[in-house]
Amino acid sequence: MEIEGTGINPISIDKIDTNDKSKNPTKASPGTNFGDILSDAISKVNDLENESDKMSEKLAMGEADNLHDVVIASEKADLALNLTVQVRNKLVEAHEEIMRMQI
Repeated sequence: MEIEGTGINPISIDKIDTNDKSKNPTKASPGTNFGDILSDAISKVNDLENESDKMSEKLAMGEADNLHDVVIASEKADLALNLTVQVRNKLVEAHEEIMRMQI
């Protein structure tokens, strides 16, 4: 069903492919362990930080073409680092909670 004059087609349930594995890259395959997933996530955060640093250096040297790209890279790195810290805090809380359990 198309809304007249707008050219907008509503999304129907049958058009959404829920079996597309490429849209959810963080989902682990059956043979992947938690350590590998965690290491991969930290590596990605490190890559974002390195990219942000390089772009900031280029901006400081006057070689950056677009200020927006530098700011976006910096914000991506900041968000990724904050998310990593929050995940670490939750893991530490869970560990402390488990250690307080009486057996």
